[in-house]
Amino acid sequence: RAHEPFYIKGWYSDINIILPGQESESSLDSQTPLFQVTYNMASQQCGHGTIKPAAHFDAEADAAALRKAMKGIGTDEAAIIIIVANRSNSQRQDARQKYKLLYGRDLIEDLRSELGGHLRSAVLALMETKAVYDAQCLRNAMKGLGTDESVLIEILCTRTNQEIKNIVAAYKTAFPGRDLEKDVMSETSGNFKRLLVTMCQGARDESLAVDHEKAKREAQELFEAGEKHWGTD
Repeated sequence: RAHEPFYIKGWYSDINIILPGQESESSLDSQTPLFQVTYNMASQQCGHGTIKPAAHFDAEADAAALRKAMKGIGTDEAAIIIIVANRSNSQRQDARQKYKLLYGRDLIEDLRSELGGHLRSAVLALMETKAVYDAQCLRNAMKGLGTDESVLIEILCTRTNQEIKNIVAAYKTAFPGRDLEKDVMSETSGNFKRLLVTMCQGARDESLAVDHEKAKREAQELFEAGEKHWGTD
């Protein structure tokens, strides 16, 4: 369902900024009066975001532009969108560090105080590192009453081993005294819990070799235990 109005539930890390009448992100300019934040699920088949590194990136210039957009009365939201939506994650981290160095202020906190609603959620999500954002999504999915299991699956079952290890470390840093594996164990049960605890180890087989015969056997076993069977094994 491509180009639906954006709603950030907690795990969409690939975000597009689509403006009316524009066909590509490269055509964005500060004079554009309207914007629509969307996510394009159809374009995520390869698991990569659509935001590409800016060709002529200048962290200091971006930091200065962001400070100007938020300084004084009112906030230039369009200027913030133009910068954040057209930088790679690593470039945004460089701009965040430069902002701190130049102004002695935390860019994340300034954005949090100046923006609101879904725009704030989207911009803050883009400004975090991937590991920290995933850690935040996992915590939000497990805290309070109930557990959003779809978020746990989306993150823990789709990240690489190294990404999982980064998430585990980021979780401990972002939430002192908490441990991702222990939180997962307390919020899930049964075979589902065993699966997610295994995923938390970041030790799955990442080889590209495919045993087609084994795949066929396991597909048949899944069919026998589910679709063909009354109830589910």
